[in-house]
Amino acid sequence: MKYLLEKYINKKNFNFILTIDCEGYNFDKNLKNNVLNLERLLKLNSENNIYTLLFITPFFAEKMNELNLIEKIKRNYKIIFGLHIHPNNLPESIERHCPFIEKDEDLIAKYSYDEQKLIIKHCYEYISKLGIEPIEAFRGGYFSIDDNTEKILAELTTIRYESHNIYRPEYRVTKNTLTSLPVYAENENEELRLEYFSIEKLSKMLTKGIKENKKLFGITHSYLLDSNDFHYRRDNIQPDIHERMNSLIDIINKYRINIE
Repeated sequence: MKYLLEKYINKKNFNFILTIDCEGYNFDKNLKNNVLNLERLLKLNSENNIYTLLFITPFFAEKMNELNLIEKIKRNYKIIFGLHIHPNNLPESIERHCPFIEKDEDLIAKYSYDEQKLIIKHCYEYISKLGIEPIEAFRGGYFSIDDNTEKILAELTTIRYESHNIYRPEYRVTKNTLTSLPVYAENENEELRLEYFSIEKLSKMLTKGIKENKKLFGITHSYLLDSNDFHYRRDNIQPDIHERMNSLIDIINKYRINIE
């Protein structure tokens, strides 16, 4: 299997990929409208030669399938697929294989090796059967991952990469069985996340990473794809992630021209 991420990390100069945690109903009460707005961001990125790495939960994959979007985005946009798991927000068809799941436990690394193996196996198979393939990378909910998670992913799936904020306490990897592609972050609280901070601060973080010639992974969340989603009002996020991404693209393109 050829990995687009391998090509990305081997590039000589800085590069940028936007990652999106594509959530289920635990965070997204507006799932259909957010999925319907996914193409808007994919189009913006693709037109500016930026790949979007979609970390997809089973519920998000299910909704994409219902809306006939999976094959369409594979044909039309620069995308890479990843697996995203919140163990306490899974379809019933997966839950029945995992009766040990606790409704108040969101971290996959809290489970034993054998329990994780069942969760990962069924989540991976679920989204693969819907057409989410090839799957290159993994991200745990709340950046949860440990050595067991990596070992299982390497044994059972095509996944060879993981992308997390490595400063978070939920990141408990020591053996590096998978290749780490960290979210660009200063610490556990400051990361290149579209909905965090002002555009000015995000721009400074991005510019710093570019000048350091980093392979930059930004992050955002699917529950903000719809510009009218309640999260914007609740969390006082202005402007929306589409406009914020457009501002970062201006910086990326400026430095690309300088390199060329």
